[in-house]
Amino acid sequence: MKLSASKLTLPVNTSGRDFVVGDLHGCVDGLYQQLQQLNFDKQQDRLICVGDLIDRGPQSQRALELLEKPWFFSVLGNHEYLMVNALKYHNNQDKMLWLQHGGDWITSTDPCHWPDWFCAIEAMPIAIEVHNASGLAYGIVHADYPLNDWHQFETLTEHELKQCIWGRTHFKERSQHVVANVDCLVHGHNISEQELQLGNRLYIDQGAYLGNPLTIKQL
Repeated sequence: MKLSASKLTLPVNTSGRDFVVGDLHGCVDGLYQQLQQLNFDKQQDRLICVGDLIDRGPQSQRALELLEKPWFFSVLGNHEYLMVNALKYHNNQDKMLWLQHGGDWITSTDPCHWPDWFCAIEAMPIAIEVHNASGLAYGIVHADYPLNDWHQFETLTEHELKQCIWGRTHFKERSQHVVANVDCLVHGHNISEQELQLGNRLYIDQGAYLGNPLTIKQL
């Protein structure tokens, strides 16, 4: 799967609320339960996911179907990347890695759905940018952002794009580094017991597939 420095910039939501949610990993029932508790309004509110919609949890197919919803947005996660590489581009190494990390749900699906899922996944951006009503700028990237300046996003190399969906360096080092020209970067991929603030990065993956609640934050 060819990666490009794709960024979706959402307009300010002037009629409702914007939320960001951690890695879903097929936990769709839990997502809907938590959205109900938040009185989420599908006509006005928006939900942005940090990626990894699929694998490990029980409802990966339903998670992919969320990409059809007008109120739902997601960046590309490494699990979606592995799925397309494994099934569409027949990368055996990625297929083995994917199946070892929760991709075996695919064996119970009808292959007639696969081309639509491939198209939806390959259309997922690496980053989503959104400003809230107060003017704060949020950048959502699955795993990491390897540069010092958010305005340099379009210059990301292929190696750096892979860091965006696979990287753990800043998380492991507990780096307090601040990325310029964005108020907050929101990441998943790296599980922590509670949301973790490092510099102007916020990590919100609490491991929903392990039975923990999803982190859903209003922007």
